[in-house]
Amino acid sequence: MSENGDNTLLCVLSIWKAFSTKEEKEKPIEEAYENLKLLEKELSGKRFFGGDSLGIVDICANFIGFWLGVVQEVTGLEFLTKGMFPNLSVWFDEFLGCSIVKESLPPREKLLRFFRARYGPTNPYT
Repeated sequence: MSENGDNTLLCVLSIWKAFSTKEEKEKPIEEAYENLKLLEKELSGKRFFGGDSLGIVDICANFIGFWLGVVQEVTGLEFLTKGMFPNLSVWFDEFLGCSIVKESLPPREKLLRFFRARYGPTNPYT
């Protein structure tokens, strides 16, 4: 896998760890931010991770571009904000704007219902 792909995988894993741990959150959150910074840097001056067209690293990063927003909304934890990660935010919009991506992802409302049922008002992760 390319360095971009490795960074993407590390980022996804660290974010998932931050959301899924019930005890110590500080270290996993710090790791997630550091990995998001790597991806932010990789996107500097580029539309997608590989350049001007959608590629395998973008597909691997779909968790960040789609699922993370849903999980953030349900849990109240925020990792990806436009102020902190402007390149990732632009990438997110570009990624979700691709017709093939729109056709392939599940409906956002369906994911929200799933995660709300799972984490609901007694969310142990906040």
